Amino acid sequence: MSDSWHSYPSIFALGHRALAELFLDPVVVQEKIDGSQFSMGRFGGELRCRSKGAQLVVDAPEKMFQRAVEVAASLDLHDGWTYRTEYLRVSKHNALAYDRVPEKHLILFDANPGHEEYLAPVALAEEGARLRLEVVPLLHWGSVGSMEEITRFLETTSILGGQKIEGIVVKNYARFGLDKKALMGKYVSEKFKEVHALEWKLGNPKAGDIIAQMIDRYRTPARWQKALQHLAERGGVEGSPRDIGPLIREVPEDVERECADEIREALWTWAWPKIRRGLNAGLPEWYKSSLAEQAFPAAVRADNEEEDAPS
Repeated sequence: MSDSWHSYPSIFALGHRALAELFLDPVVVQEKIDGSQFSMGRFGGELRCRSKGAQLVVDAPEKMFQRAVEVAASLDLHDGWTYRTEYLRVSKHNALAYDRVPEKHLILFDANPGHEEYLAPVALAEEGARLRLEVVPLLHWGSVGSMEEITRFLETTSILGGQKIEGIVVKNYARFGLDKKALMGKYVSEKFKEVHALEWKLGNPKAGDIIAQMIDRYRTPARWQKALQHLAERGGVEGSPRDIGPLIREVPEDVERECADEIREALWTWAWPKIRRGLNAGLPEWYKSSLAEQAFPAAVRADNEEEDAPS
């Protein structure tokens, strides 16, 4: 099996601590497509396909990916390369309703000739043209110096039509995270965020209030749909009530994987002012007592300290 055949890097939200070095070099900025991740490649002539979460059985793929595998089998893929695409079976594959699906239902966003080796944007466009696959739009290639530059990209209309882009993906192919994979981040438009946030009134809620607010923030049909998508990509959905158990397990795992940092930050924002105020409780009395002790001669203080010392 080629060194190129491996899972794709994790894509963290901009601001995540794992992305501290993301903007230290020129980056590639692409449109974020609301589809399902689909990787494909030929190795020794044998076709291999995988979703984001699992390897697919090429001769009997999950129904959701059947069309994607058929297309992959028809393409003249370079042997040993891994091709990364977004797959849309229909124009409303997930949450967003586009005007159309990509040509052949796949849109190319990366290609790996080797392990964590990525084609530069120009070469990727050429490879897409050779395969007659559309390529995710390149919005920027170079340095990014501010969030204003990032947010301006969100005014772009999607290549698939119907609305503004859902968000962007920022890639630094020159730096690697703790998982030894290229650094990648995402920024999603407020309008299309998977979690339609309620107003967080963090002024001074009670402990029970903030827990309830966080539950309301993440307990949404959009989040449940995302968990269902992840299960379907791994072949874990049969379309019956028996899916409920796996879904119940998947939702918390999905939230922890994607939102743990922002939950911790929210709890810290709420708790720290209260902890900070409590740290000094009793301090004035302690200091005044210390000052008062200075009024006594040193010898008396020493005697008192000896009497107070444990025997």
